Amino acid sequence: MLIWIFTCSVIFIIISDSLEGSDGCYYHAWKIPGPFSVPLVGSAFLVTHIILYRIFELVCGKLDSLQTGCAKSWVGSQLYIATMRPTDTEKILTNCLNKSPFYENFNDIMKDTLLTSKVSIWKEHRKMINPSFNSKILNSYHDIFVSYSREMVKFLDDKEGAEQTDFLPVIWEKTVDAALATLTNVKPHVIKERQRMITITVKFEEILIQRFHTFWLLIDFFWKLSNLHKEHKVLCQTAHEIAENIIAEEYKSYESEDRNDDTIESKRFLPNLTKLNRTKQITRDEILEETSFMLMAASETAAITINTVLTILGIYSDIQERVYQELVSVLPNIESSPTQEELNRLDYLERVVKETLRLVPTIPFILRYADEDIKCDPYVFPAGSNLFVPLVLLHRDPEIWPEPEKFDPDRFLPDEVAKRHRCSYIPFSFGARNCIGFKFGMMVVKVMVATILRNYKVLTVGMKSWKDIQWDYMVMLKAKNSRLRFEKRKF
Repeated sequence: MLIWIFTCSVIFIIISDSLEGSDGCYYHAWKIPGPFSVPLVGSAFLVTHIILYRIFELVCGKLDSLQTGCAKSWVGSQLYIATMRPTDTEKILTNCLNKSPFYENFNDIMKDTLLTSKVSIWKEHRKMINPSFNSKILNSYHDIFVSYSREMVKFLDDKEGAEQTDFLPVIWEKTVDAALATLTNVKPHVIKERQRMITITVKFEEILIQRFHTFWLLIDFFWKLSNLHKEHKVLCQTAHEIAENIIAEEYKSYESEDRNDDTIESKRFLPNLTKLNRTKQITRDEILEETSFMLMAASETAAITINTVLTILGIYSDIQERVYQELVSVLPNIESSPTQEELNRLDYLERVVKETLRLVPTIPFILRYADEDIKCDPYVFPAGSNLFVPLVLLHRDPEIWPEPEKFDPDRFLPDEVAKRHRCSYIPFSFGARNCIGFKFGMMVVKVMVATILRNYKVLTVGMKSWKDIQWDYMVMLKAKNSRLRFEKRKF
């Protein structure tokens, strides 16, 4: 009896969801190629796991075989349209600023943030936060990034020649501290539980993926009754408690000092927001969510990118040698770390980072919501659809990238870049709602990679090609089987 009631309830909820707001999509959607779908569940019955990446393996498979470069998939009442055409991508990212309902899965931890919020809130917050990421303020972070890079070198000095089963946690610890030291005026050692942010972030992503692996948990009614949701709520509460402690320390720091609001320090991310809070321009809850998001995102994306760059350079020793020779040329003194001016001269290293993010974008997709019909010849992407840009396919399109699976940093020489559409390479998104911290991220990655490689040669154990790397498809792309060994350079 209970099973019968449960089954009927699931069917009723699915039918209700399927009938809600999808009529306007059908006319234009049927013209767009895509996998076969059936009423109520759409194309989801074709996949083993109901998870965004798996669903779009179907769509992306279609994209690979279609000259049109776009395809659709229904998941219940939700229409998803994927495109790998740069012209479509530019239209989507320019005209569709609202995020897909997919991002509502982050609401418990970061509802009204730059990542997830509706356009009206995003515009207000972006205007407030933009000044904290201008070039003058970013340049003031340089010495802080250098100091944490040196801490990584010191760690390696104690582990010379030893294989690391996973070097990512080591990097991540330093990027958490670097994010705290730059985005706030709080000394990292004051926040005793700061390293728990890593555990919380990993577990949060695991639960999110588990939810998408389980069909009935996609329905809010059943999700909120599940043990996973209870665990999820505890994680979110803990993350907010850590962020609240950081904010409290920021206020304490402000009140204990004769703070000049015109200094560089006062214009950093969190000091700037606390100042705006005192003038009622932003609420304490909004600061809490933005702080949770910014610290988690800034530290995780930087750590993953650094780890991926080192893993790939450990595979391609010839490219690593070219990076090293550039470092020797720019930094002849082994004891020195790059100044900001020297960092800007590391052109080949920057091309290596960009080529890494081409092949393996840390954020593997972009999802937007169409508030109105978007004309992308020969199709119309209808209002109410979810528009999906799979960066892995876009960045490996053979029409744009000759030998797309070859690792070649010289693709990013100025003359080569000029030949391509500006939306053919968008690891940090594009348009008004791009990643606010992309310059911050590139800076910390270059400083840390340069400091490590100036002191150590990196070897990737058991791999001959970047294709040997196995990827963990969480919210971000992480190397699962990366084992690095470091050899001290002889001078």
